[in-house]
Amino acid sequence: MTRRPATDRPLFRTAGILADRIGISVRHRTADSRLGRAMGTGEVIYLVAPAGHPNYGDELIARTWLRHLARVRPNATVVLDCHSPGTATTLLHDAHPNMLVVDTLWQLTTYAADAEQQDPWEWVSSAALDSGLAPRVTAGIDLLHSATTIHLLGGGYLNTVWPHHVSLFVAAAGVARRSGARLAATGQGLVPALQGRARAALTEAFAAFDIVDVRDTASVDVLDGAVAARHSGDDAWLALHRPRPPLYRTDPPAERGVVLCLQSDLTERFVGPRATGVEALADFVHATLDAWDVPGSAVTVVEGIPGHDNEVPYLLGPRLAGATVLNFRDVWSGGLPAGHRNTWISTRFHPHLMAAAAGDPGVAVVAMPGYYSTKHRSLIEAGSDWTVVDSGTSVPDRPDGHGFDAVARERAVAAKLATAIDIYPVPPVLAHRM
Repeated sequence: MTRRPATDRPLFRTAGILADRIGISVRHRTADSRLGRAMGTGEVIYLVAPAGHPNYGDELIARTWLRHLARVRPNATVVLDCHSPGTATTLLHDAHPNMLVVDTLWQLTTYAADAEQQDPWEWVSSAALDSGLAPRVTAGIDLLHSATTIHLLGGGYLNTVWPHHVSLFVAAAGVARRSGARLAATGQGLVPALQGRARAALTEAFAAFDIVDVRDTASVDVLDGAVAARHSGDDAWLALHRPRPPLYRTDPPAERGVVLCLQSDLTERFVGPRATGVEALADFVHATLDAWDVPGSAVTVVEGIPGHDNEVPYLLGPRLAGATVLNFRDVWSGGLPAGHRNTWISTRFHPHLMAAAAGDPGVAVVAMPGYYSTKHRSLIEAGSDWTVVDSGTSVPDRPDGHGFDAVARERAVAAKLATAIDIYPVPPVLAHRM
């Protein structure tokens, strides 16, 4: 006689079914409990961000907030509304257990901007309230209206460089006024400041926000007298609270080497002795490496935006012979090559922040005056000892500082954490997850 496996016997099947039912019952009771609600059960948190380009800084900010919510609101449904949901899903898929990525507000915003309407935010706001104006995104609009919190993440995308993005904020304000959702904006960089009707529309929208937080004193000044804004710095500081890999690489680059992160976008106004734009930037870096007596083999090239950060190293050609190249994928999956006392030359803002926070010295090159000057100097005000260079007309001395000291770093992290707690309060029973 063939003996049936134990798991096929009726007694064991019954026990398994009972265990499953008990497990489901426990999960339901937990979800319905005070603890479950504190962990986000029933919440729909709607994040809006320029994620998915990809751009190291924007992706870092999105991942940082998603990971924070995974700690303090693990049971919530978290929606990320961004312009490139496919790439964002690939990059951020493991950052929160209940994440859904859409492009509803970004679709409406892009459509209105491409239509060259005089005040595109008016149509976007109307479409976000009346799905009949944009029937293809009805499901997305319904999801937006279900949000208990709408949170526009930080970055430098709300200014005259991308003026149409004001539509995101105006639409969010319109939805929150109707639905009653809590509304927040964090780490916003508002310089160069919007003017005219766009500025008036943004100011009116901010009146509906529960929290308006900016990343630099220049942005505070933009809103002075019109909006009660707090200033807790860039959202990326939150990444350094209970940091999770991959933030920094564990394999150090060449000792006393130089790390380059050099963009080609938004460089048209960078000036050198014989050229402008990317050619001037390449000339400046070439002359600086020569003056510092740095061989190509001691250089590490870091890519913040794929493609955009390859052109200057390409123009440098043989001067970088033997250099190590870390593309965006290397950085995203393995971290920045920071914390090893190498000297940075970076036009990018977030590599400046993260490398200086790790204790590295560096030179911040202002690729676009007015925009990047405000960004880099905000970090100097916060305590970075990097040298800031506004043009390629002269070569700076090689810096030998330590980026941010421990006090300045902890102050910046604490300020951003306080803002996060104000938006997503954590009860004492969950304080260990904060």
